[in-house]
Amino acid sequence: MGIIEELGRSFLPAHEAFVFMWALAALGFTAIVITIDRWHDINRRTDYDAPALFETLKNLVHRQQNDEAYKVCLTGGRRALPRILGAGIRKAQIEPALVTGAMTEESVHMASRMEKRLGLLVMFGNVSTLLGLLGTVFGLIMSFAAVGKPGVPAVEKSAMLATGISAAMNSTLIGLSISIPCVMMYAWLRARVDLALQEIDHYAVAMLKLLNPPTVREKSLTSIGRGRNEEDVADTDVTPMLNLMVMLIPFLLTSSEFVKIGAIEMKLPESSQGAGNGMGSADQQEQAKLDLGIVITAKGFTIFNYFKTENTAPKAQTEADSAGQVPDIPLRNGEYDFKTLGKSLAEVKKKALAELLKPFDSSISEEMPLYQLYNRYLKLQPGTLTSFADHENVKIVAEEQVKYQTVVAVMDASRGIRTLEGNVTMFPNVSIAGGIVQ
Repeated sequence: MGIIEELGRSFLPAHEAFVFMWALAALGFTAIVITIDRWHDINRRTDYDAPALFETLKNLVHRQQNDEAYKVCLTGGRRALPRILGAGIRKAQIEPALVTGAMTEESVHMASRMEKRLGLLVMFGNVSTLLGLLGTVFGLIMSFAAVGKPGVPAVEKSAMLATGISAAMNSTLIGLSISIPCVMMYAWLRARVDLALQEIDHYAVAMLKLLNPPTVREKSLTSIGRGRNEEDVADTDVTPMLNLMVMLIPFLLTSSEFVKIGAIEMKLPESSQGAGNGMGSADQQEQAKLDLGIVITAKGFTIFNYFKTENTAPKAQTEADSAGQVPDIPLRNGEYDFKTLGKSLAEVKKKALAELLKPFDSSISEEMPLYQLYNRYLKLQPGTLTSFADHENVKIVAEEQVKYQTVVAVMDASRGIRTLEGNVTMFPNVSIAGGIVQ
């Protein structure tokens, strides 16, 4: 369902390549209409019992009842074989030497009617593939341009690039989803037409021999020769596109990995501390700061923030932990519990977002899912926040014996979290203090 929802969002004006998506949808709809029209027309022109029809006409021609045979052919309406045989029978009454030309002319006409617009299906298959690739390239250009804008945190570039690549590939997916059925429908209808024309050749030659028995030189006649222009129909050639994708996909994945392992933006610890305990007055809330910090000790993690009952400064908290105070998230089986740390930080982020959004929407509550609150926050205009200006900041303080890998893992847990609804960026701006040995 996630892929279907993502494809649906690709048709919205907010999507970079939505124009290409609608163009592909128009191509797909037109291909469906043409396929139904050709299938109906071919069925209508081949809806007859060829052996029974030929046997009836053969008996009438042997009895020299050509007028009756022609009337039988007229009852066939637009059907191909009755019209071709009827053209020969009628011409045999007027000028027997021109029977072959009359049947050939009608055969060419019927063949062109059955083959009408079949080539469009091949063209739509080619165009949809190339148009999908064009939409993908355009979306990738827009994604890289967005990542390259100044002021975008390095930690967010990987997520932005991955999301952009995923969205850009949607147009290629739709293009191939249209191209493949177009090629299959063309092959199926082409086979139907070829089979019908072979049957027409068989019975037309047999009727021609009845109406105008061949001479010794003409006894090898096996086809009335419709004289069609036997040009090769251009098949779908996706080789260039596949070659490009083979080179493009590794390049994109490599680029994504380079962004992912890029430098992480960090800041020096701020000299000022949080706003203190409790929510305070309205004036205090306007100046409130989340002041989120994580203390890493040999015993586990301690989290301090605006919502904590006892909001302790990082340095003092480190000293308290060293003195024997139990951390908020102790070690589990001798290992740091990063999963619980991520969940605890997600709760802090949810509270902060709820407080940020309440002045703009009275229906906001802390009971709402984090992903929903985060999406509401993204819709706010920049510069409208009146509190928690540091809601994307986190200070990390570590004891001297804490390893570098542990600090990196804490930074990863702080920057974002994956929820059931999607990814949420939590605290991408990291400040580090304390002694760390590698």
